[in-house]
Amino acid sequence: MSWKIDARVPVSVEEAPELPPGGGYALLAEAELPAGLPAGTPAILFTPDEGMPHPAACACCQGQGAVPAALATLFRDRAMGGPWFDRVIAMPRTPRGRAMIEEAMTRDILTVARFRPA
Repeated sequence: MSWKIDARVPVSVEEAPELPPGGGYALLAEAELPAGLPAGTPAILFTPDEGMPHPAACACCQGQGAVPAALATLFRDRAMGGPWFDRVIAMPRTPRGRAMIEEAMTRDILTVARFRPA
């Protein structure tokens, strides 16, 4: 008998999701948080690079890229006793934001180790 368990946190990419009222999820949003976000929901913003890479070790991403840095912050907060979540809803607002999320989910080694596509 073989087991296949994937304990990574699933990430769904949705441009205009119906946010569940109950919680249990974290939100990764491009540029601004949506209205109606339930209180206590772990949430973090990222800003598209707008075609230019940030300088190494910039304040927003410390050389990682905005999306991997944001996801790392969510994961670290959860691991250190912050609000628990079992999935992430990623909300891009632009094609560039969507591309950044997809790139992080496939190319950033720490993101791939912690998160998986839903």
